[in-house]
Amino acid sequence: MTNTVLVVDGPFEAGTDLVVEGLSSSDIPVFRMDTADFPHELELRASHVDGQWAGTLSNKYRSIALADVKAVYWNRPNLFQFPELSESDAHWARGAARIGLGGVLMSLAARWMNHPSRASAAEFKPQQLRTARSMGLATPRTLITNSADEARTFAENVKAPLITKPLGTPHVAHSRGSETMYTREVDLDALGGVELTAHLFQERVPKQYEVRLIAVSDTCHSVKIKAHSEAARTDWRSDYDALEYEPIETPADVVNGVRGYLARLALTYAAMDFIVQPNGQWTFLEANPSGQWAWLNSAEIPLAASIAQTLENWCRR
Repeated sequence: MTNTVLVVDGPFEAGTDLVVEGLSSSDIPVFRMDTADFPHELELRASHVDGQWAGTLSNKYRSIALADVKAVYWNRPNLFQFPELSESDAHWARGAARIGLGGVLMSLAARWMNHPSRASAAEFKPQQLRTARSMGLATPRTLITNSADEARTFAENVKAPLITKPLGTPHVAHSRGSETMYTREVDLDALGGVELTAHLFQERVPKQYEVRLIAVSDTCHSVKIKAHSEAARTDWRSDYDALEYEPIETPADVVNGVRGYLARLALTYAAMDFIVQPNGQWTFLEANPSGQWAWLNSAEIPLAASIAQTLENWCRR
């Protein structure tokens, strides 16, 4: 038996490339695949024997035994693709592939970063805020509604400016093209369309700076984000050219809260966003169980090494 790390992601993910590179310096084998490789470039052979799935995963380069997989790094794999089939047949085939291949992988006796079912459940922002608060982390006052009148009432009660941000994907495709929706201040006189779906409204928390915290198992890597434009001060994702980064120490109470958050949601990785207020208090905003981190990786912020070392340690236990 050769304990192996299974890496499941698309072929062009910079962070995953760095993790695989870090693992290559150890004696732990790595098998990298994308779910979109199945079935054209990836073959599954799995038999249920004595309560376990036994068999192999194979591509044109190599084959691994399912029983050898002891750690799984699951990031953002692509959808199954069946271009040779009609749309109705492809829909059926994708369902079979998801349940068949996906079901076998999720049944492996391995540790995950992160298990897809846990990552999916952890994407819901309302649950994130409730979990963070229950773990002792400060959170902003927040309203989710499809009522413009309720949003105005909330603003009166909060007695502070409001911001709004997407509850789902920030990328929107429509007849005029596509756009990315960033956090923005709320104009209470322009709430038309709120009734169409759920919207998140939140008090604008006083901000000294923001922090991107990458949690890997029990380790917290915190990075101060210094914003040098008005757009970046509202949402740093909107203007990367105006940002500076500095590794900083994570306060003990935040470390404890983050560890509790991961444990409650059964995660081993999360990219978390905090506001640090002028009085020094860290306020939790949200957590992405598949959040990107590669652009922050450096000798001072060794994120790839931390992830690779965790996966390696899981294989050695």
